[in-house]
Amino acid sequence: SCPAQIKEHIRHFASRGAMDIEGLGEKVSARLFDAKLIQDPADLYYLTKEQLLSLDRQAKKSTEKLLDAILRSKTPSLDKFIFALGIRHVGERTAKLLAEHFGSMEKFMKASLEALTRVNEIGPEIAQSIVEFFAEDKNRKVLEKFERAGLSPQAKETLAGAPLQGKAFVFTGSLDSMDRNRAKAYVESLGGSVHSSVTGKTFYLVAGREPGSKLDKARSQGITVLSEDEFLKLVGR
Repeated sequence: SCPAQIKEHIRHFASRGAMDIEGLGEKVSARLFDAKLIQDPADLYYLTKEQLLSLDRQAKKSTEKLLDAILRSKTPSLDKFIFALGIRHVGERTAKLLAEHFGSMEKFMKASLEALTRVNEIGPEIAQSIVEFFAEDKNRKVLEKFERAGLSPQAKETLAGAPLQGKAFVFTGSLDSMDRNRAKAYVESLGGSVHSSVTGKTFYLVAGREPGSKLDKARSQGITVLSEDEFLKLVGR
């Protein structure tokens, strides 16, 4: 694809109807691409604060806001993620129909031409376009990068009956098996939320290696403290 198409693809991915990444409009995504910080939408999830500040030292606040918005977009609804991929002929309505029918990204990606045409309102042209999209090596690589970054699109129903619905988590110390962002993505994908400090609303404190003062605070408030292993069992890892 030519640079103009790639920039448009990244802009579409971040747009309101898709991943809704606030602060990542046309100008910002073009600057990131021109500076060779991103080559595809998945690269957004690997951006660091230092990289963004190298573009504009004055923009500390907007940099933090953008990184926050990118992090928040890690658990999109499945239909928004499908739409964000920019598959030819797959608009918002079609993405909704596909998400409802297949229920997971894995099933959708594996769907045959025949299985796709069985979906209400999906004709052979759309089905062919989807099959071709997933057959393309560069698209598969981008999808693998999304997965490695901890992106987990959710079918709407699974969020409603999510096992960690309404439970607030706080982390202290470092985890051996994953970084904090990935742990946060797992919690959010199961309906929970992650906060930076221990309060009366904290349900679980996850204590990794070399925990800080949050551990004492949680214990003094009678909050359940989980080891890394217990946390991994809880999120089914």
